[in-house]
Amino acid sequence: MAQVLVIGGTGTLGRRLSSVLVERGHGVRVLSRQSAPVVPTGVVAHRGDIRTGEGLATALDGIDTVIQSVAATRGAKATELEGMRTLVAARGERHVIYVSIVGVDRHPFAYYRTKLEAERLLEQSGGRWTIQRATQFHDLVDRFLALPVFAKTPHLRFQPDATDDVSVRLAELVAAGPSGHAPDFGGPEILSIDSLNQIRATVTGKRARLIPLPLIGFLKAFDQGVHLAPDNPSGTQTWEVWLRARP
Repeated sequence: MAQVLVIGGTGTLGRRLSSVLVERGHGVRVLSRQSAPVVPTGVVAHRGDIRTGEGLATALDGIDTVIQSVAATRGAKATELEGMRTLVAARGERHVIYVSIVGVDRHPFAYYRTKLEAERLLEQSGGRWTIQRATQFHDLVDRFLALPVFAKTPHLRFQPDATDDVSVRLAELVAAGPSGHAPDFGGPEILSIDSLNQIRATVTGKRARLIPLPLIGFLKAFDQGVHLAPDNPSGTQTWEVWLRARP
């Protein structure tokens, strides 16, 4: 079994991923800027900051595999890019798994371009690495539809996947070792924003107000489905099942 450090281990994906890794017998640590983060049973928390490298050397001691699972839309340049530079400089011979997003190599959205830049830093590091791109999590789509209003283009769709499913894939990559670019990971179904909104309203009684917008800027790429993985419906938990199962 491996000794794994999860960076972003207190986030939406990281919390579930840490639990899955423990369930599979791995030793698990998380790196967090919080002084006393709440972590799953069996996980050891280390205080540190991937952006500056604070606490990273201590957290890496005895580690075989590092999973960078941070999704930082705020301060993305510092977290994604400076964090990746810091990590590749400190990782030695350790296997680094980077969680990225489907379509970052074809999408003009600024955050996606930042994720692509981070991918390239890892690719060019010359070490042992794996990049796993995934579509949007159920949690993110739910946050979109919880906003007072949300943008709608004529063909806007999402292929949401569950953190449970992606966590299992990442645990498999830990066991497999360096894999380069792993196959894209997509949710089990592609649904229009109207269908997602209707299903959510049926389950929760809450409906988002969708505002039509023209196909300008990065919205055109979303309308074209650049962020989807139609050939890789890898997940198992559908949107409706996730909505009904959550607390």
